[in-house]
Amino acid sequence: MQYELGFGEGGGLEPAPVPAVGPPAPPGRLGVLSGRAWRAAGVPDPGVIEAVSRALPLSRRVSGHLVALLAVRGVVGEEALERFFYPEFKHLHDPLLLDEIEPAARRLLAAARTGEKVAVHGDFDVDGLTGTALLAELLRALSVGGRRCELQPPFVPDRARDGYGVARRMLDVWAAAGVGLLVTVDTGSAAHEEIAVALAGGMDVVVLDHHLFDARPAGVHALVNPRRPGNLYPNAELCGVGVAFKLAQALTLLDPGCLPEDFLASVQDLAALGLIADQMPLVDENRVLVRRGLERISDRQTVRPGLRALLEKAGLDHGQAVTATHVAYQLAPRLNACGRIGRVQAALDLLLTRDVDEARALAAEADETNKRRRDTDQRVMDEAVLKAQPYAERGDPGLILGDERWHRGVIGISAARLVERYNVPSILFSLEGEESRGSARSVPGVDIKAVLDRCAGLLVRYGGHAQAAGMTLRTRDLDAFRESFLASLREEPAQAGVPETYDLDLALDALTVQDVAQLNQECALLEPFGEGNRAPVFRCDGLRLTAAPATVGRGGEHLRFRFAGPGQPRAGGTPALAMSFISFGAGKAWESLLAELPGGRAALPELRWDILFQIATNNWRPSNGAPVDPVQLQLLDIRRGDAP
Repeated sequence: MQYELGFGEGGGLEPAPVPAVGPPAPPGRLGVLSGRAWRAAGVPDPGVIEAVSRALPLSRRVSGHLVALLAVRGVVGEEALERFFYPEFKHLHDPLLLDEIEPAARRLLAAARTGEKVAVHGDFDVDGLTGTALLAELLRALSVGGRRCELQPPFVPDRARDGYGVARRMLDVWAAAGVGLLVTVDTGSAAHEEIAVALAGGMDVVVLDHHLFDARPAGVHALVNPRRPGNLYPNAELCGVGVAFKLAQALTLLDPGCLPEDFLASVQDLAALGLIADQMPLVDENRVLVRRGLERISDRQTVRPGLRALLEKAGLDHGQAVTATHVAYQLAPRLNACGRIGRVQAALDLLLTRDVDEARALAAEADETNKRRRDTDQRVMDEAVLKAQPYAERGDPGLILGDERWHRGVIGISAARLVERYNVPSILFSLEGEESRGSARSVPGVDIKAVLDRCAGLLVRYGGHAQAAGMTLRTRDLDAFRESFLASLREEPAQAGVPETYDLDLALDALTVQDVAQLNQECALLEPFGEGNRAPVFRCDGLRLTAAPATVGRGGEHLRFRFAGPGQPRAGGTPALAMSFISFGAGKAWESLLAELPGGRAALPELRWDILFQIATNNWRPSNGAPVDPVQLQLLDIRRGDAP
């Protein structure tokens, strides 16, 4: 059965009716935009929904939709609900449960106590940049007995000059300078040769990382990695900056006076940026760090100058709260662009500067670099689609493509877009003479790192995790690697069955615009959204197009849909279906549908459509100052419904 919104005035929560959750799609009925079947995320037990209704720790009255969303996602029980809605610092796990974090922390304390020279080596993505910035601020603030270590300029490698991993050239520089301690973040777990060079140069090495590795590097003083085998730490889904934050937390436990009282709060913004950008699950203590970090970024009194300048460039300086989505799609790309095709030091300086004018200049540089990155990415994507077509048509379970014109800094983005388009693991290579650099992205349920493990004999080096990886191979081995990779993929579970999942059915034709706005406010209570806690996806069936979709953007890239339904909303408000739906990047897929549809555009008014959509706050501000709807309906997928 469908259910009514339980909106009302006053506090408390009335028991919510049990929502109907739509059945899975019949075989062969695939979404036009995703090319996938649809599946409900779950069917919550009525008793579970009733229990969530009673335990929900909110003073405001909410709808049955919110209760159902929590039940579908498994957020049940008083303690789980309390932690979900009110994440606090006290909910963080004991950092000393991380293997080798205590010797790592004590080595830093010793460096401060003796005034030792210390070097920090990070990575060129947002996780590595924020981890480097956090460690730089930590080591500058760390004080033991009134003494501090002598921090060398923090280093992040140049992708074009240094490639992946620990940069050998800097080891000689630091050894000559008399550095006694090297701390790596978001890199180092597999750097056996480089660590041996550092040790020979007189340095102790502390590795803070989260990447998979085969063996602990010999001689390393401490290796702190939540994904190392046998680690009992409750959260294996920390990224590099998350591990750096846990090190800071451990220091405050081992020597309570070694850092300023507000230090941990002051770097939660850096932790949030890295966790979001590296697509870590935003659950458990990651949710705590991201929630608190976003609050700090949103506060004009606490936001660091560099991030404030980036917010201005992104048009997000109008006083609204900064969300995980803003970070993922507005802030992180500008920082990442510096590491991919620009001057990576600009991104690190942007995070660390306290000078407003310098921040604005660096933010402008990051913004311009990101514009160049977008242009480059579009060219690579267009060329990759052409190269992919014959492999996709023959049904390959994965895509392995390369070109000497593709910049290694953007192939990861294009690989991710190929995954979205073809729903198979994809690897793009920048062919650079005798060696080629590759970037891989995977689909849910396929561990790309495990597949690469079975092809390791053809790779010079590689590393990564289940959904993303980087690698180097000899260019002459590309074809052999393709065959080995495809054979390895065929050993994995079948790819074709990965569905588009949705949370709940929502009968839009029975709702008003006011109902949708209220539901949007309720969904905001579930933020921050990201991996492990995505923004809710709703399904609505049996709609009719009132007109052909209108094109939006350059070249008809985006579409705007308007629908009507068979039902009528309750009296007293504007019908929800009076709102339009924006569908980003849907233009080409829709044109392909029309080309195959008997009758073409003329047949559209007679058809019924099922849709998947999200409800979101509309942050777009037109240049002419015209008013816009504060709530936006975003169409994610559409397919032919049952005949009327």
